[in-house]
Amino acid sequence: MFGEIFICQFPFTSGTESKIRPALVLFNLQQDAVICRVTSVNHTGTLDVTLNDWQSAGLLKPSVARLDRLVTADKSVLVRRLGTLSSTDLEAIRAR
Repeated sequence: MFGEIFICQFPFTSGTESKIRPALVLFNLQQDAVICRVTSVNHTGTLDVTLNDWQSAGLLKPSVARLDRLVTADKSVLVRRLGTLSSTDLEAIRAR
């Protein structure tokens, strides 16, 4: 599952609400997964990774994986699989 992009019900940090958005799976933990937020808003923080091959990952717009926005979530929030990151983008995620 590492590197797969899903549309998911991404929970806010408060835990009381969520938003439908793309998410990147970082770790598969049996019933749960560690996911990070993917956004089309251009961020350039230390833990933001620009996804160069965003179209091949199934994303509609140029996107950034925000590695400082992590959530451990039940896999039931992963609504629909969009695609998988390219090997180049996966290496950038691992390196960061």
